[in-house]
Amino acid sequence: MARLLRVDFGMLLVVALLCVMSLVVIASATHGDVPGSPLYYVTHQIQWLILGTIILVVVASIGYRDLQPYAAYIYAFGVILLTLVLVAGHSALGAQRWINIGPFQLQPSEFAKLALVVGLADMLAQKKSLRRMRDLFGPILFAAVPAALVFKQPDLGTALIFVAILVVMLFMAGARVWHLLLLFGGSFGLVVLWIYLHLNFHVPLPLIHAYQLKRLLVFLNPNVDPTGSGYNIIQSLVSIGSGGMTGLGVHANQAILTFLPEHATDFIFAVVALDFGFAGGAVLLALYLVLIWRSLNIVSEVRDSFGQLLGAGVVTMLAVQVLMNAGMAMGVMPVVGVPLPFLSYGGSSVLTDFIAIGVLLNLRLHPGKLTFRA
Repeated sequence: MARLLRVDFGMLLVVALLCVMSLVVIASATHGDVPGSPLYYVTHQIQWLILGTIILVVVASIGYRDLQPYAAYIYAFGVILLTLVLVAGHSALGAQRWINIGPFQLQPSEFAKLALVVGLADMLAQKKSLRRMRDLFGPILFAAVPAALVFKQPDLGTALIFVAILVVMLFMAGARVWHLLLLFGGSFGLVVLWIYLHLNFHVPLPLIHAYQLKRLLVFLNPNVDPTGSGYNIIQSLVSIGSGGMTGLGVHANQAILTFLPEHATDFIFAVVALDFGFAGGAVLLALYLVLIWRSLNIVSEVRDSFGQLLGAGVVTMLAVQVLMNAGMAMGVMPVVGVPLPFLSYGGSSVLTDFIAIGVLLNLRLHPGKLTFRA
């Protein structure tokens, strides 16, 4: 009974509200996508939500410290899945990100984010100090392996989430801020400089394809290529602007949604704004803000290094996805294609989100022993 009282019911209420909103918005967005089956996608999403709820309960029930001895295996399993994608993955929309398992398409990059968090939390918790620059190279290489495999798919958005998880977890583990700024800020500056030299002096740009570079830069001015790389952003902004203050209402938007790509996944935030207007978008972002706030409260109460790092990685994963997805839809960030937690349609992303909440609840239900770094 005492453990039940420690459940964060406020967090669960926020998750429930997000799931209900997901079903409403997906029903609106996909109403005419499958002739004769207006609730096709909603039905599938309900199945994933039910399965996700079961998995959440299981993950929350098992003490998180019991995961630590298996952290390396969890990380290795994530890397193996990402490798299988490149070898025998399913391609769609110019990317190879899925593995077909019967009727289900598994997207390993979603689960690999959690695998990295668990593996990195174990690695950093065992390190005595990260005060020297050279102490950071091991964790960076550790995260670079799955990040490179995801980037190869190509999936730049998820690769950037890996980087964000790494930076925050290194900071939480005690790395010096100026070391992080030098390594990651310097790397970002070098990439920007290289792109500038490529655009102005035709210096070869390795690793990034021309269409990826266009997608990264076109958000600065989508009208440069309105029917090509700028099309998605323009249609998203049209949808958001059409919603006005209170929205057009559910199912009143099919003409506009015909032109909005990926309206149930990557650009579902634009559908929220179209249906419920500025007010609906603000409420949605407020729900995410409450979710992140309550998550941070949980992390602040954890008393051992592994648990703190585990929670910090999970919170970073969720927060960065919200920032990137909403920013992409509003045209203030590049189009990188990441799902909006609990809202976007898709089995892999939904299950990953529920596992993440299960981990956070686990941290609250199974407080660890107080530990100190040397």
